[in-house]
Amino acid sequence: MGKAGNPNWLPGISGNPGGRSRELAQQQSAARLKAASHSIEGIAYLVKVLRSEAEATPHRLRAATELLNRGLGTPQMQVDIDVIVSRKINEMSLDELRQLEERLAGALTSAAPLLLEGQRVDKEPDGSDG
Repeated sequence: MGKAGNPNWLPGISGNPGGRSRELAQQQSAARLKAASHSIEGIAYLVKVLRSEAEATPHRLRAATELLNRGLGTPQMQVDIDVIVSRKINEMSLDELRQLEERLAGALTSAAPLLLEGQRVDKEPDGSDG
């Protein structure tokens, strides 16, 4: 049976020399444990704020959001992007891939239709593709 790991790594040389130090990892782990030890108290406080009619509505809404996010997880966001690409991705140059990446990133921050290769891609009003 062969050696595990990357055969290009040299013994005693880190595969991630600028990576997280052991000390930092231990500090982060200790901080997580400390925070977890106060979780019941934190949740109780959020419930208190949520139920308090003396609190302003934005504070109560924020408390409700935080409770829901911790209990159910943050809501998932779905993004639909229509892309027309005239070539296969594995045939594109690095420059073309960078341009495509910039266009896709722009599509995520804009409500405008995505333009690729001079063709406008519109979605049907009902959200279907055809």
